[in-house]
Amino acid sequence: MPTILKMKPSAERARLPADGSALRPDRIAGLGQREAEDLQVLVGNRREHLGDLLEVEGDGAEEIEVEGDLSLWARVGAGMSRGRLTVRGPVGPRAGSGMRGGTLVIEGNAGDYAGEGMCGGLLRIRGDTGSHLAAPLPGREHGANRGAILVEGNAGEMAGFLMRRGTIVVAGDAGPCAGCAMLAGSLFVFGRIGPGAGALMRRGTIVSLAPCDMLPVFLPTGRSRQPFLNLYYDLIEAAGIAVPPAARAGSYHRHVGDASGSGRGEILVLGGNG
Repeated sequence: MPTILKMKPSAERARLPADGSALRPDRIAGLGQREAEDLQVLVGNRREHLGDLLEVEGDGAEEIEVEGDLSLWARVGAGMSRGRLTVRGPVGPRAGSGMRGGTLVIEGNAGDYAGEGMCGGLLRIRGDTGSHLAAPLPGREHGANRGAILVEGNAGEMAGFLMRRGTIVVAGDAGPCAGCAMLAGSLFVFGRIGPGAGALMRRGTIVSLAPCDMLPVFLPTGRSRQPFLNLYYDLIEAAGIAVPPAARAGSYHRHVGDASGSGRGEILVLGGNG
């Protein structure tokens, strides 16, 4: 049975920003109810016990479910390495920051910098997410470095900035500068992709299923089928995200760049049948 955490009415009314890094399976696993309630949480400028904010039901499971509005809680699931954390509601910025393993599911919207510095595991956002998805941690030279991020809604600007490895799927639209300065990895956008996609890109692949405004530093190489994409689409559909049939049946316009920096990345834009 999972450990259930429910936001107390007094905590919801207070509406204070909090550090949610204590909400992670590898932090709570093995703890009894009293021990979990005694975990400290930074709320505003003071520390409080987790049990003062959330009702705790269950003992020490590696599967945790949180019910409530965490839109003012930052760093929910930060650094988690195993287990499963499900949040039934929105979360604030930096959800899954530095995540190394396990599964974090957010059944609502997520704030800016979700998945920053991620290097393993699965982050699934069933709503929209803010800007700088999978960005670098402060002071680091690259962003996401392994792992997978699935966004079932829209993503803000700069998704995948300085991405090093891994896979990002945005089922909706992505804002400006998606995949900017990508070092490697794969970014899929099923909806519209904003201007400036792939600027300063070195390597990696951006796939857009809708027409997009290509920067002039990306050079066209023609249109062809891309059967290797079906391997990704199989995994995406296995995760429960529908892939438009045209994505499998169609051909893709391929552009290589960013030529201003001798980049060898590619942007594949779905271009029609066969």
